[in-house]
Amino acid sequence: MGAANLIGVITLSPAVDITYGLETVRLGQVNRVQQVTRSPGGKGLNVARVLKKLGADAVLHAPLGGASGAWIRERLEELQVNLVETEIQAETRSAVAVVGKEVSVFNEPATPISESELERLEGTLDTVSIAVVTGSVPASVTVDRFSKFLGKIKQKSEILVVDTTGEYLIAASKHADYLKPNLEELLAATALTEGPAIAMLRQQGSRVILSLGEQGVVLHSQQRVGFRAPKQQGNPTGAGDALTAGFVSTLARLGPASESESLRFACALSAASILSPVAGDFSPELVTKLLAEVEEA
Repeated sequence: MGAANLIGVITLSPAVDITYGLETVRLGQVNRVQQVTRSPGGKGLNVARVLKKLGADAVLHAPLGGASGAWIRERLEELQVNLVETEIQAETRSAVAVVGKEVSVFNEPATPISESELERLEGTLDTVSIAVVTGSVPASVTVDRFSKFLGKIKQKSEILVVDTTGEYLIAASKHADYLKPNLEELLAATALTEGPAIAMLRQQGSRVILSLGEQGVVLHSQQRVGFRAPKQQGNPTGAGDALTAGFVSTLARLGPASESESLRFACALSAASILSPVAGDFSPELVTKLLAEVEEA
């Protein structure tokens, strides 16, 4: 059905990622930032950038608006990320990570997208082997409209992976082959404890890739598979996106029977990304090293 091994990444919430590096953060006082980095961000853009570095055949679909949107477009061109843009009226948002002894993240809400703009984005979609829908959903898009959006994407993909939150995550369980929440997102969306929450999401047939932070990642599929990499100290922003990219890139290359191998590679890639100062980047040498140190969890 889908183009062989082609991965489509669809996001409704791109952002300019701004990272401030400083030794100590003092609330209520003036903080002197020692290092500033800016990069195209938001979950979808992070996933697309990791896929590009992995050498996967991927295309990114994203709405972009205003000066921030133009800046993102230019940076993605420099990075040679294959972008299909839908121009919108609203200014694309920013997200700020403050990295000191601890990491604090300030995410602006997803930029509004109108119905006509969403329809234009839908019109850009083509058939793919794997579709990844990732990121927060603008408040302008209702849960029912998001469900219909996913239904259209599913018709054009062999495998659909969704990483989102709240009621949108519940709605996605009706369409997705894989859902990728972290534990906090899972519990918040379902208002249940972990076991019943997993069971709820799996009622419609979705498999669940559950991120557990330092405890690793668990795939609830035909059987439970889990892996854990050695703990890394750094910036965890984008680690979940690296996990998604690592999983789908291996799955696209090796096929559905490679779930366990795909998850193991994704775990190592996610851990390696933590040592990068910018979300969506990683050291290939570190991935290789960590892959040999990944343990079952």
